[in-house]
Amino acid sequence: MRCSRGSGPCSTPTVRAPSCLATPARWRATSMLTSTERVGRTRIRVTADSDGGRCRVRTAMTGSDPTAALLRPMVLHHDSEAARISLVPEGALLLADDAIEIDVTVDAGVRLDLVEPGGTVAFDMRGRRARWDVRIRLGRDAVLTWAGEPFVVAAGADVARRFDLVLAAGAAVAIRETLVLGRYGEGPGRMSQHSSAVLDGVPVLVEDLPLDATTAPGLLGGHRVLCSVLLLGRSALTDPEAASDRLDLEAGGHLWRRLGAHAHEARLPDAWAAAVRAIG
Repeated sequence: MRCSRGSGPCSTPTVRAPSCLATPARWRATSMLTSTERVGRTRIRVTADSDGGRCRVRTAMTGSDPTAALLRPMVLHHDSEAARISLVPEGALLLADDAIEIDVTVDAGVRLDLVEPGGTVAFDMRGRRARWDVRIRLGRDAVLTWAGEPFVVAAGADVARRFDLVLAAGAAVAIRETLVLGRYGEGPGRMSQHSSAVLDGVPVLVEDLPLDATTAPGLLGGHRVLCSVLLLGRSALTDPEAASDRLDLEAGGHLWRRLGAHAHEARLPDAWAAAVRAIG
């Protein structure tokens, strides 16, 4: 299946709420690009209000050119302690030469809950590549939950994904992700994922996961779906519903993993519920 994106620029309305700055905007990126790469950068920052009012939510979108794929952060709710934001794609993604960059900062003492309205499909890239980079920074006692939806790597896709998390003392994060190699009835695409997490200056997770038609049989045992739940900064050891599929990290935190032939078979609802309960 071939998918293309229109060349016209999308409108970018400004969204504001009382005591909350939520102003998506698009401007030309200044980072170094490859000759064909289209960078779409989304920035989110949540900060406590010094006067005790609603937390401040700053958002921005940056497109390197009018055809760059973007994720629009839509503020669903915010109060004095927390914000809830949905990451909504503008147009089709992920296509060849797309470069999605997501930069999330949650400052001290506040909480951010990220949700997605649906899954993401990386389409056939016909010999080219795309990338998906996430950078998360949490201040002291900050909290982030990210309820990710399935990320499907279709046959012919080639995607490099990177997740970098840095947590200050007392911070906590719960992230759910589902990786699907190939759509129903087709072979897998190619994906490499690098994940790293540092909590209070201590590395707690470093993982490189290369998945394609050659490596997937050995790593996934013939399955095409890998579901994960990551919990850092809190413990779920005493939760009876969180015992199965759980890996306890040496430096603290938990990583739940489950394989399946289909996304619904690999889901980890109990693990996700336990992680959210541990976050509080």
